Amino acid sequence: MKVCFFPHYSKTYQNGATLSLLNIANELVEKGIEVIIIQPNKNLIYPIDNEKIKCISVPAYSMRAPVNYHGLISSFKGMIKTLYNWYSMKKVLSILKKEKPDIIHINGLDSGIGAQVALKLDIPFVWHIRQLLAEDLGMRVRNEKHIYKLLQKADSVIAISDTVKSKFETLLNKDLKLIPNGIPLENYKIEENVRFSNQVVNLLLAGRIIRQKGQFDAVKAIDHLVKTGVKNIHLTIAGNSEDIEYVEKIKKYIYNQGLHDYIEIIEHVDNLKKIREKCDIGLVCSKKEAFGRVTIETMVSRMLVIGANTGGTIEIIEDNVTGLLYQEGDYLSLARKIKFAIENKQDMASIIEKGYETALENYSISSVVNQIVELYHTIQNGKL
Repeated sequence: MKVCFFPHYSKTYQNGATLSLLNIANELVEKGIEVIIIQPNKNLIYPIDNEKIKCISVPAYSMRAPVNYHGLISSFKGMIKTLYNWYSMKKVLSILKKEKPDIIHINGLDSGIGAQVALKLDIPFVWHIRQLLAEDLGMRVRNEKHIYKLLQKADSVIAISDTVKSKFETLLNKDLKLIPNGIPLENYKIEENVRFSNQVVNLLLAGRIIRQKGQFDAVKAIDHLVKTGVKNIHLTIAGNSEDIEYVEKIKKYIYNQGLHDYIEIIEHVDNLKKIREKCDIGLVCSKKEAFGRVTIETMVSRMLVIGANTGGTIEIIEDNVTGLLYQEGDYLSLARKIKFAIENKQDMASIIEKGYETALENYSISSVVNQIVELYHTIQNGKL
């Protein structure tokens, strides 16, 4: 079997959707399946060591735009990008006529080039929805009606959570298949590390620094704790700065409140595992996660997860069992949960262990890929 992946356009491979695609691709080749990846960003190099994965660069524009980005200029840009992507589609069409993939797998909501090619070549295609877009990224697709029509023609549409499934089943009037994300567990395991063993409790909030990830809520929670006498804490915010205005707002707040001893921002992260080795608590402050890959990574790293009670996060965290939940958008609620964890360190140890066991049991990449391969075979056998 040969599978051709179409990733969404991205400036970095470190986002959850792209990492998940690369994890799936690596697992597929281990099962003897040929993999091609059509890369829309010619400047992005995927960290692929496996020579069996064939990457082909065909530059194309992302068709995503901020939800509040409208008007004549936006429309004109959309027209130019659509025209450019039409030529890109023609190039991909020529490539795949020679490659002859058995399945096309589209990763994320973006341009729809993969679906257009699949329909023209009469190749079955799967569409993997990994984002809510507006709710988690503050984005929309420019040509929404066109994309939704293509989605309705997919042989199968995969949702990574019940949150995603519920939204898009309603929009598409189509049944979606639920396959949660998985990760290569061994890459994230941290053994023989006793959490809450140091005087200072270290917290980590990992992920792109954008408003939808809620870093400012975490900063205000730390500020409140410090000012109410809880000073044995340190927060690391680690991730690419994609919203410069938001990052500057956070930095200004830290400076004005004198929090430099309690909060640091690392904008370029090469090795998140090294940071996690030193941390006790992982925060997930997103307004609404489509799934929450970082939540799983944190559990497997044997850290306590404190997450906002929305979206995919509440599908992963069982409050006071596998992690702690707080009221999304309420920094005082978050501060209370952090203080509770600090004051009940022994109880947190059992929650950390239960979270670790749950993640190992339910979110391995091998289990996810087995479900995807089964779906491929079902499509090929015409049983859908």
